[in-house]
Amino acid sequence: MSQSPSASQPGSTANPSAAARPPGLASHPEMGPLRLSAFGLTLGLVTGLDFSASLMMAVASQHIQGGVSATPTDYLYAVSAYAAAAVLMNMLLDQIARRITYKRFTLLSLAVFALGALLCAEAGSPAGLIVGKTVEGLGAGGLFAASRILVQLLAAPPERGPLLLRFGLGSFGMLAVTPWLTGIFLDDIGWRAVFLFQAAVALPVIAAVALTYPRRGPRDPLPPVTTLDWPAATAGAGGALVLLHTLQELRYTRFFSTPEMPLMAALGVALLAFCAWRLHRHDDPWIDFSRLVGRRYLYGLGFYTLYYLLSAIWAYLMPTLTQSGLGLTFRTTSMLLSVSGTVAAIGAVVLTLSIRHVFRKRRVIVAGLLCYACAAMLLSQRLVPGAPDYALIPVVLLEGLTPVLLMIQVASMTYLDLPVQDFPHAYQFKNVCKQIATALGTGLASIWMQQGQATHRTHLVEHITRFEPMLQQPGGSTASTLAQLSQEVDRQATLLAGMDLLHGFALVCVLVAVFVAVQKSFR
Repeated sequence: MSQSPSASQPGSTANPSAAARPPGLASHPEMGPLRLSAFGLTLGLVTGLDFSASLMMAVASQHIQGGVSATPTDYLYAVSAYAAAAVLMNMLLDQIARRITYKRFTLLSLAVFALGALLCAEAGSPAGLIVGKTVEGLGAGGLFAASRILVQLLAAPPERGPLLLRFGLGSFGMLAVTPWLTGIFLDDIGWRAVFLFQAAVALPVIAAVALTYPRRGPRDPLPPVTTLDWPAATAGAGGALVLLHTLQELRYTRFFSTPEMPLMAALGVALLAFCAWRLHRHDDPWIDFSRLVGRRYLYGLGFYTLYYLLSAIWAYLMPTLTQSGLGLTFRTTSMLLSVSGTVAAIGAVVLTLSIRHVFRKRRVIVAGLLCYACAAMLLSQRLVPGAPDYALIPVVLLEGLTPVLLMIQVASMTYLDLPVQDFPHAYQFKNVCKQIATALGTGLASIWMQQGQATHRTHLVEHITRFEPMLQQPGGSTASTLAQLSQEVDRQATLLAGMDLLHGFALVCVLVAVFVAVQKSFR
């Protein structure tokens, strides 16, 4: 499902009980325990805005597509535009924040995010939605990295545990509440409620940032010495967008069937190569890749990317199958997602308090992958017409454990070998990979579902004859009966395609779990 923030990092605290009462920060003695707790929660809420925006874009995809009359390809362009804008901001995050402070960067980003959400709510066409998501991505793209980097810069290792406990509670709590409230508002307002709610939530978060963030930032040992390299930033974002859409279009068109796809792929590679060349020559690059060559970090980055890819696929499949396949309402689907988010929030708190006994153990990652596989297989068994909504509770309970067991556990290992001064570069690059993996996972899930639905629909239609029971009833050949039969074929095709995807999803999780169990980089 939703993609989620890390609740703990290496060196967070030497004593798990220390997370119960936050000590003061040595760098900011003026912040008392109450303000420090509010600061940690605000960091999590800032991060939760980015994740909840991506989650609701996936959950309400059918409503949004219908509202702006967008084709699946148009919708993928909106998702990719958000990701490309977020990639751009993650690249420039450290350079901008070192000039204007992380507090001002966060306030400005939240304002841009709210503006983008309003533009999406006012969109009346696919082009309007794409523009709005681009602006929203520029605002939300750097929020997660800025919050997590700020914790690392402000707090010494023994001080991070209490902050990260509240960080995880705020971010996962946002993921738990957002689907439920959006589902309520959508019934009364329509698809525009998804974006109006995002803009409305951003306003109190802006106030919380202004009130709780420190007034002065930490002393920067390496202040920026050169101007921002906008040509390289634009080339990097454009290259990511072009390559991403080339990968997505592989499910529509064979790579060499037309010259367009190879040329687009070559253009994307050329833009990224130009960006890398500019960064290599830059005196003060946004992301210094020479600092990120450690084997542990690279393995962790790979697991991060895989997790966000899997969670994006799940976030697309779950609402599609429950609404289009099982016929559940958007509000019911939102409630199921809120249950999953609640499990993740509780799990994040429990694991942070148990840091000494749980973190830095590969078997926890294996357990998380197996939970994902079991959730996928269990969901595939529940895809039966007429299945009640409570039959999906075990599925969302299992899925709610995966961000805690997988992503947080990977986070506790990935940065062990990195000094504090390299953390911004590492987290920026990790979030660039996150945005691309999330958009790619959503796009691939959408395209695979379409391909599977088309295949199964063809097979189902081939088995419909004039002896079909619905056609044998009096007036069975009327337009109404034929339309009902067509809808049933579409629903069955959706369920069958979903089962195929879930089986493949579970197989990938099991294979990766075996690899994690035998590899040595996280020992």
